Amino acid sequence: MKKWRKKPVVLIWTLIVAMVLTACTQTDGKKDSSGVGSLDREDKGSLKVAYFNEQAFYMQYGNAFQAMFPNVALEVVSTESVFNAEDPGAEMERLVKEQRPDVMYLTEDQYAVLAKEGLLYDLDAVVKQDEFDLSSFLPSVIDLLKAHGGGKLYGLSPDFSSQALYYNKDMFDEHGIPYPTDGMSWEEVMQLAARFPVKKNGDDALYGLFQSSQTTDPFELIRTIGEAKGLQYADADAKTVSIETPEWKSIFQSVIEGYKSGSISMPSESGGMGGGMMRGMGGKTISFGPDSMRFMSGQAAMTIDGPMMMNFMGIDMKMGATRAVPAIGSSNAESVKNPIKEINWDVVTVPVDPSQPDVVGSMSLDSVFSINESSENLPAAWEFLKYANGEQLAKTSVMSSPSLSARTAFKKEMEGKHLDAFYKLGANQQSLLQTLPEGFAASFAQLASGQIKKVVEEALSVDEALKTIQTQGQALLTKSILDGEQG
Repeated sequence: MKKWRKKPVVLIWTLIVAMVLTACTQTDGKKDSSGVGSLDREDKGSLKVAYFNEQAFYMQYGNAFQAMFPNVALEVVSTESVFNAEDPGAEMERLVKEQRPDVMYLTEDQYAVLAKEGLLYDLDAVVKQDEFDLSSFLPSVIDLLKAHGGGKLYGLSPDFSSQALYYNKDMFDEHGIPYPTDGMSWEEVMQLAARFPVKKNGDDALYGLFQSSQTTDPFELIRTIGEAKGLQYADADAKTVSIETPEWKSIFQSVIEGYKSGSISMPSESGGMGGGMMRGMGGKTISFGPDSMRFMSGQAAMTIDGPMMMNFMGIDMKMGATRAVPAIGSSNAESVKNPIKEINWDVVTVPVDPSQPDVVGSMSLDSVFSINESSENLPAAWEFLKYANGEQLAKTSVMSSPSLSARTAFKKEMEGKHLDAFYKLGANQQSLLQTLPEGFAASFAQLASGQIKKVVEEALSVDEALKTIQTQGQALLTKSILDGEQG
């Protein structure tokens, strides 16, 4: 069974990699009552560091940590194989057991797996003993770490991802429509989107609400709205799918009506194809092109996206009217007209549901640092965790990283805008901690998306589509559970 949830668009150049630190020798650190001990600058020791690649580790962390503790030797082991594995979670668990790391740089999913397996060191005692100030972190980040750890803190995360509702102020002014506000319901936002004069096709297409630049699944918005209302379409423990209900039907009808009218964009299967690509750590890519730039090109009044959206706008507007863009699969760049316009934009919180007005399901942890439960090099391991999650690194990273700092004193700003919208809502733990069998969520989304498209094309009714999704979705869940048990 595997944790499943939407990975907010995570906007790839956030670090979705693993890092592992393996002790080769015991440091000379002094033990304290926490059992971890302290490490002085002069103390000797060694840490084996497993990171996506050696150069990236030293640039991001290693050089500075080495300057702080020059007598602690670092050895870097690549973890690229973890991301090429069929089951990255199992591969990371195998690597941890074989390499015996001191410290691990984990994805959120890997953190959850290793915490459940009892492979991570409980940080509560050392945090208290060292008076490490957790109150300077966004509470929902700490809450999510503890939720994954069954109530215990097994790691620290220096950054996180979330989403906000971007809106084009000039478009709202032009049509005399009031700006969106924090805490609006999904119904209110869809009603706002419907007030704009839309055009679905062509280079001059116009949308009221454009979905995330990386969304390729028309079921995703429906699922997101349902989860905001506390609904679950599948329960692995009960082995049941529950999508054919009045509550889900109402959401299907509202969103599909938006798709039909064009007030809500229908996600493109090709994503951002046709423009360019960026490769992030872990081998992941994020594509961008005409289909993913509707908001940035002034063709949408609103969009829901992560912090990388504003980084794209800020960078591209500084590049002028043209820029060199490599064609997909090509190393050659050619000048093309920059589709991104200078937009008078702002952000508010993503839509919520009145039943759960203070939480959002689009929050995720970009990276988690943890100590191996069996580490023999605890003083150095704890010093590294403190550095990687410390105030000084957060202060310098805020200007160079597109991620959101977990330390609230270093909230990102863009063009003078205070981006509190990304920080105001807590994590919807019910949806973020939901577990479903390996591969089921993707298969179910594909099934639901096919039926949604048929309803938009008026080949099926909503009732007919829901019946098919319910029946075939139940079969998918049953098969996925059986496959997991046999595997």
